[in-house]
Amino acid sequence: MSIGLVMPEDNQKDISLFLNGDSFDLKVNDLNQTHFNKKLLIQSKNQRMHLEGKECESIILTNRQRIIKDHIIVDSVIAGRGFHWQKRIKIKVLGDIIIKIIGHSLFVINRIHLEDYLMCVATSEMGSDCPTSLLEAQTIVARSWILAAAEKKHERLGLDACNDDCCQRYQGISNLTKSSIKATVNTRGKAIMHSDTICDARYSKSCGGITESSANVWAMDQKPYLESLVDDKSQMKKNISNEESFKTWMKLQHSSYCGPQFVDENKLGEYLGNVDKNSNYYRWKVSYTMDEIIQIIFVKTGKLFTDIKQLLPLKRGVSGRILHLNIIGTLEDKNDYKLSIESEYEIRRILHPKFLYSSAFTIETNSHTNSSEHFTLKGAGWGHGVGLCQIGALGMSLAGKNTNEILYHYYKQTQIKDIYE
Repeated sequence: MSIGLVMPEDNQKDISLFLNGDSFDLKVNDLNQTHFNKKLLIQSKNQRMHLEGKECESIILTNRQRIIKDHIIVDSVIAGRGFHWQKRIKIKVLGDIIIKIIGHSLFVINRIHLEDYLMCVATSEMGSDCPTSLLEAQTIVARSWILAAAEKKHERLGLDACNDDCCQRYQGISNLTKSSIKATVNTRGKAIMHSDTICDARYSKSCGGITESSANVWAMDQKPYLESLVDDKSQMKKNISNEESFKTWMKLQHSSYCGPQFVDENKLGEYLGNVDKNSNYYRWKVSYTMDEIIQIIFVKTGKLFTDIKQLLPLKRGVSGRILHLNIIGTLEDKNDYKLSIESEYEIRRILHPKFLYSSAFTIETNSHTNSSEHFTLKGAGWGHGVGLCQIGALGMSLAGKNTNEILYHYYKQTQIKDIYE
């Protein structure tokens, strides 16, 4: 697999590599190097790449071993690219490293065996202390998603995936434990299948109680295994796309697998990935003053309102996620204006300084002049909500459900099959 660690859009100008072990070969400009340091500094200067100050066009580090003690430390890479939890982290990776330059920026690729990659995904997406059935389920889902290769988001760069939430999280071997390694070994070659085709197995952190149908989130035909379902023992179908039904549902107590009945939110941090914020994801609230929301919308869209009169949901998905929303107000030229946003992703991007947890929210307006809060968003879940709900799968695992029970709960009309040994 070819996994992008540092992407051209990161605009990264330098990176350090530390070689842990003696099983590495270095090739610079297609020439083998007989002597090189175990610490390498690579920089981009004037659209040219430099290794330890010397100009070069390509760098390839090859690892002759597939053992954990021989790895490359990459310092640093972005985790949570573009989202509210974005940070820079140092990661340890197996396999090879290829470094190129595109424009002014470094482009770093990790070439790694599929099963070694998957071993790292489960404990990058969720914490290594998660129960075995959750780690096994996450590994099978990750294997199915990357083998299905339905989106090919970075095909023009020759990548199978990037390292981050755009595709699926990959943060190397730093979080591995014996149990997480065993979870990968136990599920080797297993994939989720529908009609003899590997499933495009989507997933998100928390559905908030109801998963969303895939066709409402992406421009794709509705997959039968990615239809909406209530995330509890009933597995019934429920449509809360109506404004009143969504508001009513938000106020009710639920027995959702991703809710506090199954996952204590005070302990959730023990099970989350190391870049996730320890917060409330089943239910959350964000409040803005008028000045704050005007500034956020201006930064994200370039439209400068002097007053926001209304955030108006026009269409919701079956899980209550807003798919089409109008921002209605007055621009600085005194003209009334309606800004139309037609995807849950863009709604989340535009209505938060970084990125909103989900688009499943109600909108409360406080117009009293003595109040500093004007718009309050009360929401459910974290992410697009399609497919496996990771926190819900954690709740099922903590309740004693096995790997297959978790997968068959979230992916209907499927089978778990061995596609290679």
